[in-house]
Amino acid sequence: MREGSRRPAGQETPDEALMARYADGDTESFDPLFQRYEARAYAFFLKRTGSPERAQDLYQELFLRIHRARHRFDAARPFAPWLFQIAHRLLVDDQRRAHRSYEVPIEGREPAAECSNSEERLGDREVLGQALAGLSGEERHILVSAKIEGVGYPELAAQLGKSVEAVRKTASRALQRLRAAPILVASLPSEGR
Repeated sequence: MREGSRRPAGQETPDEALMARYADGDTESFDPLFQRYEARAYAFFLKRTGSPERAQDLYQELFLRIHRARHRFDAARPFAPWLFQIAHRLLVDDQRRAHRSYEVPIEGREPAAECSNSEERLGDREVLGQALAGLSGEERHILVSAKIEGVGYPELAAQLGKSVEAVRKTASRALQRLRAAPILVASLPSEGR
């Protein structure tokens, strides 16, 4: 049985027909769809985020996106997979946004005594600059853009005319080379090795 065809007894109108009517301007057709999917959409987000507040925000955003995408709905296809595909994309976007904006709280952190010295900081920059100089221009660009500036691999791939996977592999290899750079290894503290 198709997911879109699950309805309580007495409801004859399929989800796809309701969505098609809504896309054509019948705003009352959205209410039954909303009632059928609101609990499932909220549960989808709650299970994946573990946060009732995040789930509530994402659930509301989902129905806003459905409203905005209503004209792209194909009534020949099932409604439920379309809705949950939008939900999945919304969740991925939200997780990426959260990852990029992750901040380390300052409270409770001990100031690093070794970083207070401006000469040491300058020395660390020089060591990093020398290590980066050992990478190709493309590797430096990808590494700095992705890891420092927060540019996503898809955007970098589009800029460079490469596949996302190729950009990801280049970044991974550059990080490995950077970590193995003799100048960085020599400058690391000897304790813990």
